Amino acid sequence: MNPEWTAPDGTAASLADAPPFDNPLAGVIGETWQEYRRHAARLLPVAAAGIAVAGLATELVRLVAGRFNPLVALLLELPAAWLVAELVEFLLGAMAVSIIGDRRSLGGPRPARLRECLGEISGAWLVSSFAVLGGFALFIIPGVYLMVIWVACVPVIVVERAGPLDALGRSWDLVRGHGWTVFGCFLLLSVPQTVASWVLRAAFFWLPPAWEHLLATGVISITFLPAYAVLSALIYYRLTAARAAAGLS
Repeated sequence: MNPEWTAPDGTAASLADAPPFDNPLAGVIGETWQEYRRHAARLLPVAAAGIAVAGLATELVRLVAGRFNPLVALLLELPAAWLVAELVEFLLGAMAVSIIGDRRSLGGPRPARLRECLGEISGAWLVSSFAVLGGFALFIIPGVYLMVIWVACVPVIVVERAGPLDALGRSWDLVRGHGWTVFGCFLLLSVPQTVASWVLRAAFFWLPPAWEHLLATGVISITFLPAYAVLSALIYYRLTAARAAAGLS
């Protein structure tokens, strides 16, 4: 549980100043970019390294599977790329929660460092990623639903030291009643990502299509994965603070 709250600039604030329970995510997109700029120097190198590893892993899957059947290679390549990108986002999420939590948690337990909760994060990643993939296979909507209700699972692990399954359940409980707002937040964050993708593809139009796709996708992923990680952390802190102010656990 994280009942304490501080203002976005790191100054102490009382629970009376916490986000209102009926609309705790108001203004969270603006705060996300504020925190992103503040911590980009620490998050972007990790995102770049993770995306490089994801690219290499995907290429390895494509080369191995392509020896047998091109269709099999495609069917394996896309999920592999998504799974590794999800792992990168989970690790970035743990870093973001820890960095932001150092200023926002007052008197409560210190947020865990990545090495202290790597096993729990890996477990939550495996369970949630394969469940979401299955949801996407069932006409997409179930996958989107699972992504929304589990958005706070990494912050729960880092702050509350929960196990993988407990973290998924706790995230569901926190998001309950705010699902559409959470979905809207991620939708809003995807707008500049889409625009940036168009701009980069236009800028790289002179390259071969494969290189154009690789460069544009890589730059976009490195730039925006930390933003999604920060948004997840802020959603957690805002929802827990609002529940604490309302007298809920």
